[in-house]
Amino acid sequence: MKHCTSCGAELQPHWKFCTNCQAAQPAQTHGVTAASPGTESDAAPNAGTHDAAPRQAADSQQAVDQQATQRFEQSPEQPTQRFEQSPGQPQHSNQQQAPMHVPAAATSVFDPPVVAHTAGQSGQAGSAYASPAGAGQAAACPGVPGANNGGSVGGGPTGPQGPAGPGAPSSGGKKPSRKIIILVSVLALLAVLGLAAFFFVQNMVRGGAGSAEGAADKMVEAIESKDFIGLATMVPPEEREPMQRIQEQLEDKAEEFRLEEAVSKISDEDSEDGEELTFDGISITFDGADPEVTEIDDETALIKYTTGEARFQLDPAETTGAIRSGLEAAGYEDEAKIDETVQLNEMGPDGSPLTLIATQRDGRWYVSPLYSIAEMINETGSFGRGSVPESAGGSDSPAAAAQAAVEAVPNVVSEGSLTPLAGTLSIHEGSLLYLYQDMFDEIMAGAGGEELNIDDVRFADGEKDGDRAVAVVENITVESEYGDKITLNGECIEGESESDSICLSDSGYSIDPSVEMLGGAKIMSLTTIKEDGKWRVSLGHTVADWIINWSDSLTREQALAMLQIAHTEDTTGDISVDESTDVEFNSAGFAVLNLTVDEDMALEAEEEYEFGDMLVYSEDGKEKITDLGWGEEVEAGDYKLVVFAGSEWQEEFAEQGNDFKYSSELTLVEAKGYGSSDSSYSSDDSDYSADSVPSGSYISSDFGVLTTESAEETMKSHTIAGTDVEADLEISAVGSSTSTVVLGISLDGKEEKLEIPKGERVDYSIAYPNDGKDHELTVHMLSSTPESDYDLVSYTVAVKTK
Repeated sequence: MKHCTSCGAELQPHWKFCTNCQAAQPAQTHGVTAASPGTESDAAPNAGTHDAAPRQAADSQQAVDQQATQRFEQSPEQPTQRFEQSPGQPQHSNQQQAPMHVPAAATSVFDPPVVAHTAGQSGQAGSAYASPAGAGQAAACPGVPGANNGGSVGGGPTGPQGPAGPGAPSSGGKKPSRKIIILVSVLALLAVLGLAAFFFVQNMVRGGAGSAEGAADKMVEAIESKDFIGLATMVPPEEREPMQRIQEQLEDKAEEFRLEEAVSKISDEDSEDGEELTFDGISITFDGADPEVTEIDDETALIKYTTGEARFQLDPAETTGAIRSGLEAAGYEDEAKIDETVQLNEMGPDGSPLTLIATQRDGRWYVSPLYSIAEMINETGSFGRGSVPESAGGSDSPAAAAQAAVEAVPNVVSEGSLTPLAGTLSIHEGSLLYLYQDMFDEIMAGAGGEELNIDDVRFADGEKDGDRAVAVVENITVESEYGDKITLNGECIEGESESDSICLSDSGYSIDPSVEMLGGAKIMSLTTIKEDGKWRVSLGHTVADWIINWSDSLTREQALAMLQIAHTEDTTGDISVDESTDVEFNSAGFAVLNLTVDEDMALEAEEEYEFGDMLVYSEDGKEKITDLGWGEEVEAGDYKLVVFAGSEWQEEFAEQGNDFKYSSELTLVEAKGYGSSDSSYSSDDSDYSADSVPSGSYISSDFGVLTTESAEETMKSHTIAGTDVEADLEISAVGSSTSTVVLGISLDGKEEKLEIPKGERVDYSIAYPNDGKDHELTVHMLSSTPESDYDLVSYTVAVKTK
């Protein structure tokens, strides 16, 4: 048979059915033909499904990232392809790709795929072979099963021969007008570009790459090009989205609280865009960074850099924005250029190769910071890896998911393992616990074996936002094996006594860190997400919601206090030395006053224990002068004073919240030195005889602060005035809240060690020579346990008569 019996057209070698005599013919532009079978589609992994075989696309994801136009090509050997998915439909599974529906166009079926030869496509780079779906449905030959015998859809022409309505000739006939051909071509091109744009935007939003290797390459490219938005899209959505929500919240709060305006009051007048984050003057480049990729399982891959190097260059003089401001604040703006090269195979723990973990979610691969950190710790401890079960559990509602997570806690405690909790968490978080089970069990070692009973667990479904929903605590009763019992509801933790109970207030602010800050969470809840039709607890989104609620509970004044920029506020009154002033404190428990000092003197509050910190700044607030109460002189002049309320304010605020109003009388007086008793003596007194100095008097004092921030700040020296009466050298020190610190106390070269448990005050005394001579005292920070990059110890030294 040389002609189609239904339409009379001469059969072509590449036709399979005579329907092709009415369909548009494949364009042969500059020798470009359909892509060969087997080309991976990285651009639209969820674009659609074939009726009998997987879709083979022509372009890789890299091509999609570089141009908005995307090709959709199919091998002549492949069966019919359909597009039936709504562009707005989310993808939930990489096992079953959802079909795609193109709005305003009927489903087109072509076998093999064809495209109209259009002026808009011919000879153009990135042109595509695709159906003119936007122009209407192509008509088939009359009498062929499945053909459209009722004319073209939407009135559009069907192929080069125009409408094929009832009575229209099957071949030949009047040629279509040039205007119609152009219209069809434009509509077809718009349809192709529209689909390409849809998949391009979809993948841009989803981020990731089509393979673990691709994810690693994109990460390197983003770092080198300083494309930190692109870098963020390489982080798994389960880790990225909670951080993005927190970032957006903090940005909104910064705008609401006018923080930029506040900072501008105390910043250098010549600085511009001081808060803008730019990376001028910084360059990071990679050479030979070809990772070895090893599959751990279907969803996880190990990326190890055994070759290559990274070069870091910093020119402080060329930096701008926030980085420049940070360098200036640290005094590094005039430092020499930095040019360092490190070998990637030495960047891991203990000089091992840099190792990252890529995870696959919904067909896309990402580089996971969370998994990578776990892998580094796992590698250091030489732990094995577990396996992730195929079924990760899940519940039918947010409340049921939260209940399942809480009810798993007793098993976690008794077994000393986080594995019982894994099945109740999001797939990403649960898989982490399964994969690094041995490592987490080692961390939990020693915590297991106790019995914890949790019953009457009830949650209620709270606010829902798409596939994320809050589950609010209605009741949780917890009882230890020793009989201690507490009950939680949405707003309170109730113990067996009033002192063991606490209710959440309307504010998460506290002058000093305390349990009252939990009040900012407003309500006890867990956040859940819906995955594969099931609800699971998301720890990441739970923390994000807590932070968002907590920040919503703050006032502008509280934010300024916590950021230690309370001095940017305008003054609300005046205060002078020896004059009683009624000070009204704001919602953050501080007041800003104009301070006038008539002569050089050290100042303190008359009732020093009724107030907190009192900070003196220059009149414009740009320079900190001193903290009152430490004996340092303030020169005569005008200043800005920031004074914080004391413990009485804090206690009342914890009960009443942001609406609490408080004022107190403050009188600044000249400081009397260490100890405020009338029997204190200045070190300038000329005669210290046993008859003239009462027992228990302080006759000399000094103070110091040690930190591990730099070597120079780990040691302080003091010259202690001589006395000819019997006395002790008393040392009172407060250590770090995170480490136990050991000090070396050397008097005239003889060293003794003083251990300060974390967060505690230690008082220590040694006999002071009564030879009437000055003596040298050195206080040195020897060590801390555990070791920390930053520890701080404040102390006072004083000579007290016996």
